[in-house]
Amino acid sequence: MTATPGTVHPHLNLGALVARALEQKPEFATIADALSEELNIWNGTCALPQPESSGQSLARRTSDPPVAQQYNVPPAPRPDIPLVPPPMEQWTGPQHGPYLEHNQSLLNAGGSSAGLSPHPAVTHDADILQAAQLLLPGSFRDTQPPPQPIQYLPEELNHFQEFTHFLDSIGLPSEWVPTLREVPQVQSTVPADIPDTVRNTREQQPGTSRRGQAERTRADSPFRSWLPSVPPGDQSLGTVSDYEPPQNSMKVNPSRVTEDQRLRLAASLEEYRHLIPDFVLPSRHTLTRYLTSFFDGFHPHLPYLHLPTLRINERAPELVLALMTIGAQYRFEHRNAERLFYASKAIVLHKLSKETHTPLAAYNGIIQIPLNDIRELSQQSGQATALPSSEDALGMSAWRQIETIRTLLTLMGYSTWEKQELVQEAYGLQGLLVRCLREFGMTENITVTPRQSPMQWHEWAEEESIRRTRFISFCFVHIHSIAYNIYPVLRSSEVYLRLPCSTKEWKATTAQEWELAQKEAGRQQLFFQDALALLLQPSRTTVLLDPIPAPLGNYILLHGLLQRIHLVSELSLPTGDQTFSLPTEELNKLERALRSWTSVWQQAPESSLDPHNENGPIPFTSSSLLGLAYVRLSLNLGPYRQLDTRDPYRIASALHRSPRPGRSYRLTPALIYSAHALSIPVRLGIDHVARSQAFFWSVRHSIASLECAVLLSKWLISLAQAGGDQSLSDNESRILNWTRCIVEEAYSSMDLEEGESVPTLDPIGLGLAVIKLWSRLFRKNTQWPFINVLGDSLEKYLALIQQG
Repeated sequence: MTATPGTVHPHLNLGALVARALEQKPEFATIADALSEELNIWNGTCALPQPESSGQSLARRTSDPPVAQQYNVPPAPRPDIPLVPPPMEQWTGPQHGPYLEHNQSLLNAGGSSAGLSPHPAVTHDADILQAAQLLLPGSFRDTQPPPQPIQYLPEELNHFQEFTHFLDSIGLPSEWVPTLREVPQVQSTVPADIPDTVRNTREQQPGTSRRGQAERTRADSPFRSWLPSVPPGDQSLGTVSDYEPPQNSMKVNPSRVTEDQRLRLAASLEEYRHLIPDFVLPSRHTLTRYLTSFFDGFHPHLPYLHLPTLRINERAPELVLALMTIGAQYRFEHRNAERLFYASKAIVLHKLSKETHTPLAAYNGIIQIPLNDIRELSQQSGQATALPSSEDALGMSAWRQIETIRTLLTLMGYSTWEKQELVQEAYGLQGLLVRCLREFGMTENITVTPRQSPMQWHEWAEEESIRRTRFISFCFVHIHSIAYNIYPVLRSSEVYLRLPCSTKEWKATTAQEWELAQKEAGRQQLFFQDALALLLQPSRTTVLLDPIPAPLGNYILLHGLLQRIHLVSELSLPTGDQTFSLPTEELNKLERALRSWTSVWQQAPESSLDPHNENGPIPFTSSSLLGLAYVRLSLNLGPYRQLDTRDPYRIASALHRSPRPGRSYRLTPALIYSAHALSIPVRLGIDHVARSQAFFWSVRHSIASLECAVLLSKWLISLAQAGGDQSLSDNESRILNWTRCIVEEAYSSMDLEEGESVPTLDPIGLGLAVIKLWSRLFRKNTQWPFINVLGDSLEKYLALIQQG
């Protein structure tokens, strides 16, 4: 059954309920003023992680049951409406957790009990290259024009002009090389929209202007850009501070953790002491570093938290620990990452086994009560609360469940790409995540009762975040299926949600910007089921969706098509050579759908093959998954990889046993995308991408690139083994020449490893070179152990080919 925009699903406005309920919590109080806080911190109050005793990991110190049992969490009996305070109330408690090294002077410090400052808009840090160049003398700064794209296709090959049109028809522009966006070297210190009087005043105060600029451009740095003030004479050192006076502070980054927030996080962990007795909460500087890394490195690829309205104190403590787990991984602090992972996992499993929820089966059958009506009733009755108790409890129960889903998703995002024992944890987390998603519901929240006032920005943000959390969970569960060749456990037929909003709406930093973005967007997005059906419908021409989905929407739709390829491949019968061939009718339908998807991707204004796309890395990631989709139409390597073993020998042997792709016109798109996948890191520099790819290169790229590498190398080697029995088609000749140009470019600038020589440019030499280049890229990666395993596996796969 397909959900259409006209379909009515009676539903509570969950975003409004949660947002409204959050307004009722008490204000947070500060522990001490900034001066006392800083002095106490640097006098030794920052707790340091304690080393593990007797070599045991934290996983063995928790009171969780064995892995075989701990994920089989039985559903607890549910009363009609639980009136349990939300977990965020724990953040306001007066107690202090045991996860700090106590310092009474800090805990008992005096000071005003002012609430936290209003949540600021998110600011973006200056480009890393720009920041680095600020340290250089002017003569050393890069003033050269941006490098011109490298032409891998020789100019004298005029027949490639026809091939260019073919590239355009499948979504690859003829100028395939991404152009790095220019970074402005000078940033205005005065915003353009401030009054002239203020502008003149700031121009007359260069110190204030410089400080304001530093605050804006380095909002996520744990350090300030000014020096500590030194007291004159014998004045007390109590006045020394490395912080700028509050009146000069411009903005506060949401990922910056204050000592007050750290203390409250520790207090919220108090009741879980029996689960994580040896856990020590890192210092606030470490927590800030981890949160910043999460939002810079991981979250842009899977954006399910709304940064402009994010308040870290309003998130469940187990979710905060999960976010910091991935942040620690991105900072290469693996010991802390694993400790944070097991602490977060212990808490979320405990909550799943103990907490009760309002039955959300009834959640789909309750007609929404407009929030303005609730406010009027509250004002008439003189009540202080803005929500009736039943809706309040329902909103809080739903809030707990969505926080649990986010925690499981984040923990799974970490453990899926780690060492083998953590991969087993990911399997268990996947089952729990899917169960929680089904209990919560994968149905769109549609208002039945007309609202008497428009939805507020914070209400919309919560609603959109909940939608994205469910969508991204669906996508990540499917990526898990692709990586480890698991039958999809959460199918696209279960998802009845509207596609995510536009990028401008999501990234708007104020309510005014959001309102303008909504007006510009116009109509709401299509439902996922409807858009997927349009892509798959029989048509002689490509189908365009209206409105055009945002990059995240296109990414989700591509997962729907990839899942269909996976399911159809599972049902296909093997041929005589043990290969699996898709039915011709289904193959034609999927090829049409991929062409239509490519046209939709090209129509989206945010789409670009530039890895440094200012709209985020999702369009770039989608292009790699499109290549994977074409590869899987021709060669399904899923059963031949055994990536879950983390054993390079077994993975290499399985790849060596995999069948060769059949030479036909249907293979051409897969070969082009496979060559294109290699051309991008060659253009940027193999070793550079290997060491800095965390900023724009996701693990999904590596999975897709592995299959592209194997397909292209097998095809090249098959050309040599075919000999003169079968001549090359025009397109095959062009792809062969293109691959030769890419390999030549790579080895012309790359430092050769010990004992390595420049490969020959015949088909066999090119096939081996493709494997070598991808192996080098994967082995030099320092972000995820999973990618290193891919590199070692390709290296051993290359040795097997050379032996054979």
